[in-house]
Amino acid sequence: MGRHATPDPAQELPPRRRLARLVVLWLERIGLGAAAGVGTLGVLRWAGTSWTASLWIAGAVAVIVPIAAWLASTVPGHDAAE
Repeated sequence: MGRHATPDPAQELPPRRRLARLVVLWLERIGLGAAAGVGTLGVLRWAGTSWTASLWIAGAVAVIVPIAAWLASTVPGHDAAE
């Protein structure tokens, strides 16, 4: 089945390098979530939202963003050769 049967290039790496890539990938996603949470907290506090509500919303954003990044990574990419 052509290109769909091609294994992922990361699968050919040694297990230690695969694990390192996975850890770095998730650290990046978590960092993105933390940055989004801090930004959201700042904007909500600037807008006058209470600390409690701001912290809850920012915490939810900090959790949802890495999950959304992981979910987006499961979607097939765009074929540039069209």
